[in-house]
Amino acid sequence: MSRCSVLIDVAADRERTFAYLADASNQCQWRRDVTTSELTEGSRGAEGAVYQQTIRGRGAKFRITAVVLNLSISWVCAEDTTWPVWGTYVLTDLGESGTRITMEVEMKPTGPWILIRPFVPLLVKATRRTYAAGLQAALA
Repeated sequence: MSRCSVLIDVAADRERTFAYLADASNQCQWRRDVTTSELTEGSRGAEGAVYQQTIRGRGAKFRITAVVLNLSISWVCAEDTTWPVWGTYVLTDLGESGTRITMEVEMKPTGPWILIRPFVPLLVKATRRTYAAGLQAALA
């Protein structure tokens, strides 16, 4: 299992940032690797909401597993594949300068992907710049 954490600061208040992240259909706007993300079950941004996504050309489900209003969102993606990913977005108010998003990500690659397990934190941190730029532009 590989875990890592990345920080992203955005110039938007915590409530707006939370609402944007809680609706996973927005992911195709700030994540280059997500080309589609559509709500298929539940209510947008609510615990139990399921989104069907296309990530790097492959289908995956993204499910919100827990929500603490304006503070955190926990989720799981691709849980039925050889590369399941779990995570939490934790939001911290930075006052007038905006919000800090702490992305906690945990991956458990299996099968042939197990060989890259030691490099998963590096891969996540490498995508941080792209995700940060996307979120900063979307929430500007």
